[in-house]
Amino acid sequence: MKHFWYLLFFKVKCHLKSEASTSYLNYGWWIMEPLLHMGVFYLVFGVLMRSGTENYVMFLLIGLSSWLWFNKSVGNSTISIFLGRYIMMQTTVPIALFPTEVVVQDLVKQVLVFTLLFVYVAFAGPGISVHWIALLPVILVQLMLTLAVSFVVAMTVPFVPDLRYLVQTGLMLMMFGSGVFYSDELILPQHQRIFYMNPMANLIKNYREILIGQHWPDWMALTIILLTSLVVLAVSVLVLKRHRTTYVRLALES
Repeated sequence: MKHFWYLLFFKVKCHLKSEASTSYLNYGWWIMEPLLHMGVFYLVFGVLMRSGTENYVMFLLIGLSSWLWFNKSVGNSTISIFLGRYIMMQTTVPIALFPTEVVVQDLVKQVLVFTLLFVYVAFAGPGISVHWIALLPVILVQLMLTLAVSFVVAMTVPFVPDLRYLVQTGLMLMMFGSGVFYSDELILPQHQRIFYMNPMANLIKNYREILIGQHWPDWMALTIILLTSLVVLAVSVLVLKRHRTTYVRLALES
């Protein structure tokens, strides 16, 4: 485990430096990229379609910042094992390293995005309240959910590579079904239960409850998401460990 964490830290550090060095903005691109996405969606949904609510800019930024983190990590994890094939050939490093590396890299970038978001909400929104201490548990739950889903797609795609296209379609469906652009008040009462089966819908609502509504999050929903994510994560790690040789072979054949 010591070597695992050391290698994870080393690979994340090297990859982030390499990525930053390939653009003129360097590390500034980690902030500019999500801001550009947010600007496009705000122009479409907040200006052209006028589908806003009170404090819609803040409402949209909170939903998009959390969603883009999840979306990018899961999407990048689809080929994480394939990209690590040469390391797998030379060492006995756990395959779980590769999707974990993707999620940690995106987490580092997301820290900057969340920092800017929280500063914006503190000055342009209701301000800082005691409820903000609940942000850390919500972020940790999203991190576990992101890891769990990333592991599932990472260990599934090598068997059927074309599934990565379905993953993108599934992520798009999750996005439009998570309330990123609209309030859950628009969902019919009989569909509310189905709507909140999407774990990201729950997480986005809890971010907004804390930052805009200044309320405590739904602890029960967070607990369910956390426990489910941990179970899925544990099973995924076990599968990757027991079938390491199979994944090495599949990666080399890709």
